[in-house]
Amino acid sequence: MPPEARSWRHPSELHAAGVAAVLTAAHGWRRGAAIAVGTTALLAIVAGALLLANTGASRGTPTLDTISVGTAVTPCCSLSPLTRAAEQAVVSIEPTVAGPGETGCGVVVGPGLVATTVAALAGANRVSVVAATGRLLAGDLIAEDAVTGIVLLRLSASLPAAQMDLGDTLGTGTPVLAVAMRPALGSRSPKPLWTAARVLAVGVPSPGAPSTSVAQITVRGPSVPAMPGEALVDTHGRVEGILDAASGSQRSFLPMSLVVGVSNDLATMGRVRHGWLGITDTTPRGTTGAEIKWVDPNGAAAQALRAGDVIVRIDGWRVHSAADLRSMLYVMAPGMKVSVEAIRGTRLIRAVVELATSP
Repeated sequence: MPPEARSWRHPSELHAAGVAAVLTAAHGWRRGAAIAVGTTALLAIVAGALLLANTGASRGTPTLDTISVGTAVTPCCSLSPLTRAAEQAVVSIEPTVAGPGETGCGVVVGPGLVATTVAALAGANRVSVVAATGRLLAGDLIAEDAVTGIVLLRLSASLPAAQMDLGDTLGTGTPVLAVAMRPALGSRSPKPLWTAARVLAVGVPSPGAPSTSVAQITVRGPSVPAMPGEALVDTHGRVEGILDAASGSQRSFLPMSLVVGVSNDLATMGRVRHGWLGITDTTPRGTTGAEIKWVDPNGAAAQALRAGDVIVRIDGWRVHSAADLRSMLYVMAPGMKVSVEAIRGTRLIRAVVELATSP
């Protein structure tokens, strides 16, 4: 559903929202999310270095088929040694109501916090979480977001957080990998399964999804069984997203910029609320951006934007589609001032808009 049809974010009078506002104000929502995870990302780097030391890996850049940790499927990409550290931040999730055996995966996004999807929980409010090392932890459901399907779990102990990419660095044809934690016979430690892929699309809904869905990263790779919540990793070892849907050789991932933004709100407020531009929009044919179809005369953007304008950037971040704009607004707070760049005819216009609260 479009931003104007949903309830939105951050009641500033709440103490918890004060924390969340720090993460989403001033320098943009992706930069805010980066503050929340920047410190823990360093732990992933240290973990990667320690892991390499323990496994005796060379200092060169290995390819998938030279990595001893995990199983490479259709190796085709060169990877940073830090890709091994990404494994340490991906966990296996076993819903306690479903009996033994994994159901899905999740990514450690902060101290004692794991982000995953509704599909990985099989309806359970309490799960067992198995780290890559085999360490068994209890996981309690903090909250879930019905719009994105993102769920946040609190662990009984902390694990090293993933190094995450919260920017706009992937493009069509970019080589990436997916990693899932699968149970290994005769071992408590799960077995990481790596699959190589290439990016098909960024910033648009997954194929076959409603046009009102949030933006995702769609990749194509080998047709192997997918696991809800498995991680998408770039060749620098940074987690780019968590799996939301799969069909044959295609997988669609929720980008970490959205996952972290939603997780911050779930952790501090137990729900997601977001700002409102006061427009309806669509993705223009044959190009990128979000074309405005209607502007609320009393809305936040009434004095800055008009029907026919095509929004191409928000706070300097490229807008790929109407779905991408929805995803950006979904983790921005009411009252936040954002810079908007739009094409009007042949001109580029710039404006600062203070987001309103969704009606």
